[in-house]
Amino acid sequence: MQSAGAERRLAAVLAADVVGYSRLMQADDQATLAALTERRRLFAARAAAHGGRVVNAPGDSILVEFPSVVAAVQCAVELQRELAALDAGVAEARRMRFRMGIHLGDVLVDGAGIYGDGVNIAARLESACEPGGVALSAAAHEQVRDKLPLSFVDRGEQQVKNIARPVRIYAVELSGKRAPRRRLAVGRRSAIAAVLAIAALAGGWWAAQWARAPVEAAAATIAVLPFANQSGDPKREYFSDGVTEDIINALGRFSELRVMSHSAVQPYKAAPTLPEQIGRELGVRYLVRGSVRQAGARVRVGVELSEAASGRLLWSERYDAEGKEVFEIQERIARNVAGTLAVKLTGLEQQRAAGKRPESMEAYDLVLRAREHIARADRVGNREARALLARAVQLEPRYAEAYTWLAEAELQRAAYGWIENPEEALRRTEQHARAALAINDPGSNARAHSMLGALHSFTGNFHAALAESERALALNPSDAFAHAQRGSVLLWLGRIEDSIKASETARRFEPRLTSLRAFNLVLAYFLAGRADAAVAVCESYLGVDRAELRAVCAAALAEAGHADRAREAAAETKRLQPFFDVQDFGGRLADPALAEKAREGMRRAGL
Repeated sequence: MQSAGAERRLAAVLAADVVGYSRLMQADDQATLAALTERRRLFAARAAAHGGRVVNAPGDSILVEFPSVVAAVQCAVELQRELAALDAGVAEARRMRFRMGIHLGDVLVDGAGIYGDGVNIAARLESACEPGGVALSAAAHEQVRDKLPLSFVDRGEQQVKNIARPVRIYAVELSGKRAPRRRLAVGRRSAIAAVLAIAALAGGWWAAQWARAPVEAAAATIAVLPFANQSGDPKREYFSDGVTEDIINALGRFSELRVMSHSAVQPYKAAPTLPEQIGRELGVRYLVRGSVRQAGARVRVGVELSEAASGRLLWSERYDAEGKEVFEIQERIARNVAGTLAVKLTGLEQQRAAGKRPESMEAYDLVLRAREHIARADRVGNREARALLARAVQLEPRYAEAYTWLAEAELQRAAYGWIENPEEALRRTEQHARAALAINDPGSNARAHSMLGALHSFTGNFHAALAESERALALNPSDAFAHAQRGSVLLWLGRIEDSIKASETARRFEPRLTSLRAFNLVLAYFLAGRADAAVAVCESYLGVDRAELRAVCAAALAEAGHADRAREAAAETKRLQPFFDVQDFGGRLADPALAEKAREGMRRAGL
């Protein structure tokens, strides 16, 4: 009941709390309390500087009210950067990191306190935020999206605890600023000329710390949309798709670009979508679009680079080629895009972008067709792909890309049980991957390392799998497959927080998770004590016919207090796998205590 002196008003509410506070207190309570006191003073000072006030600070939580969302976000960003600076030089296990959530909503003011959904939603946003990050509701995002030099990643609608309707969450990209608006010349230019002409243009900065260290620099975020097939023959769709994927791979090998995966952009092929919407949904600043017209041996490729938010054209070009010149087109597109974004083109990265060209255009065409068959993930497609790739290798014995896809086809064959002797398929996977690595082609080598990593993970050799995934990422920092594989391996090794970081990084490149990747992330969230985050992922996958995923979601739902829904998920697990045995779960986890934690959660859910 509202007290006589209470009033209602619209306010920007910031809720924050310490990540792993109980663990920090258990390790050293006096040092933790001293560090928390220091950070409370910092919160109070920064809030006051932006016109806000600390409303309450119970335990390790801090609640701040602002008259403006802009002020709240500015304050949160400054705080996270200063807090990160305070932790510099501190051992990882002793760092005091905060999650922050910001919501614009109606609050009930009673004395010095504020209450109501405005506060509750901010608190739930904070609980769904990643460590060291800032999460905004849609209402808050609407107020700042065009007012601050920041970028935001749309995390989609998520069901949060004790809030009836799903909440759309936007994550602030904390590591950089928007590029200043400058006029760029449009037309043909070499990569070097582009860099010289616009070297003052700052690229977009990628969100948060990356899950791996070799690439420290900030990065421009970009999506290469599916190139349109203008050949007049729908059967040539695989060729335009192949050109698209090759350009994605070439751009991904520049260390200062972050490029969305091929599968992430495929949904935009079927229906026209506004550039601003694509940029918002994928969390990218720049878009590459184009078309491919093929007539006999002649190929014409049109391409343009634009800003997603404004649609402003930055660069465009049309290329005509015959035969193998199509590879030169791909290289020039990659270099010109990188140049237009003022990325430094080191000699090594130019070599990475170029890759090793096949001498035979027929072999290239066969590999593109095989890739399309492998993507179907069925037995017939796999068989046809292997036949096409075998012909490609006959035509071009030193074609690394063909060997890499042969490795993937064999591993797919073993994983799905499409061969009587899976060990034989695994042996061939390694044989083909190593054949690719014996050929100096950085692009194919990155994928070959990923294949070896997947092979080692499949056979339970997790340390070797981790090393291979990191070798892949050293060659292509935008490889969503390698990031996801790294997250999976780290999960089984018991490095849960590192696993979450790697899986979340993969999700930035490929927002739509496969059911396997969803399983890895849900289990990692649950084991990390982040049941609400696990449930948020589960919301999109409760219709997936994967018993193990349903079982982990049941455990997360029970932990988050959704008893009825947990029982429903448990029942669905049993329907999908009648003999599902909780005791058999978690055998791949290196830490028996983690396996038992997962089992106990499933038992609470009714399994």
